[in-house]
Amino acid sequence: MKKPTLILLVFLIFACGNQETKNTETSNVTANPIEEKSFVKLGGEEQYVEITGASEDLPVLLFLHGGPGWPQTPHLRYFNADLAKEMIVVSWDQQGCGLTYLNNPNPKTLTVESLIDNAHELTLYLKKKFNKKKIYLLGFSFGSVLGMNLVEQYPENYHAYIGLSQLIDSKENFEISMDWLREQATAKQDTESLATIDLIDKRDTSVCGTPKECFMNKYWLLVKYNGTIYDTAIAKEIEKAEHYYQDYKDYDWFLVFNYTNARLGRSFDIDLTHIKSLDVPVYMLAGRHDWNLPGVVAERFLEKLEAPYKKFIWFDKSGHEPCEEEPRAFNETIIKIVKEKRLTTEE
Repeated sequence: MKKPTLILLVFLIFACGNQETKNTETSNVTANPIEEKSFVKLGGEEQYVEITGASEDLPVLLFLHGGPGWPQTPHLRYFNADLAKEMIVVSWDQQGCGLTYLNNPNPKTLTVESLIDNAHELTLYLKKKFNKKKIYLLGFSFGSVLGMNLVEQYPENYHAYIGLSQLIDSKENFEISMDWLREQATAKQDTESLATIDLIDKRDTSVCGTPKECFMNKYWLLVKYNGTIYDTAIAKEIEKAEHYYQDYKDYDWFLVFNYTNARLGRSFDIDLTHIKSLDVPVYMLAGRHDWNLPGVVAERFLEKLEAPYKKFIWFDKSGHEPCEEEPRAFNETIIKIVKEKRLTTEE
């Protein structure tokens, strides 16, 4: 999710700027700029795909947004434009959200499995379109669930996997979040929040009628204590980005988010701990102050994971969304990852 007002990219949940994220490095590729905004048939249905890059010679990065049902496209335009100087950035509004939802508000099939299948189909489409043997894959929050499944099932398609605010085990995340909330509320002598925390811990139906309701009540407590977006000033900028562009200006983020989650149902119960090895290099990125999906869970998972190469990267001034909270550092990190991999792989 995102933050109180209109920034909700929940983990399920759950963009990054132009002027404040200038990159001084330049790429040694033939200039042939790409800027495509179109609908691509995935799973038999037209879905919105936005492709931006300084040249067709650059490597391809497919960005899987979170939520579920919280498109990243306007945020990527607003916060992450510099990425397109060094790679072809692909933003896809998944089924049940964003411009894909506006084009088709009632997709025939909407499941976690269908999203994974659509992402696989999009991967093959991008490989063919740009004549690439492999592409890079980034999964953000709930999108990281799709990403992990993709690289586990189809490692031959990817140079590397980047998990941003990686979701591994929703139950462990929940427990750590609740412990942190209790500490914060106790320190502030916040009796009202402590009472709500007790009810959530007991899964009382007044606050936990459904898994989503339970998650959301915990989430708003995290917002109260800056456990999602670390800096409230940044939260306002993120909200601005959500309605900055004409095609998203009147988009009802919460209405569509609720629709998508109602269709998906079980998306708030995720456990990827059965994955013991991956056949691609793995990078995991987390905000030091993310108590929505505490990075320590992903960090411990990565320590045990078998992979050709693996690295965990912390963003010390971020909560759940380093791509928006520290866009310059985030952009530089992604560019560095892709450049390092290009030295050892062929397109």
